[in-house]
Amino acid sequence: MRTYWYMSLNNKYPLPMKGQHKRVVMSVQMKAKYSIIEMTREATPVEIDHCKLVYCGHGLWKEEHIQENIERWLRKCI
Repeated sequence: MRTYWYMSLNNKYPLPMKGQHKRVVMSVQMKAKYSIIEMTREATPVEIDHCKLVYCGHGLWKEEHIQENIERWLRKCI
């Protein structure tokens, strides 16, 4: 399953919207200063602003472009 990958710069992640029964966030890898979030859909602009999300790519975790984008943002954050 191809998913959307984001980095949260404040360790918050989107919660399901009211009336929505589908799971939106598949996994969260929490670290001290950031979180890596796997989502089933694209984040809305409100979620991006509230959780300080940075888009890292669409696809599988092991795909090269996703790994490169995460590493690039890690260098900027830490």
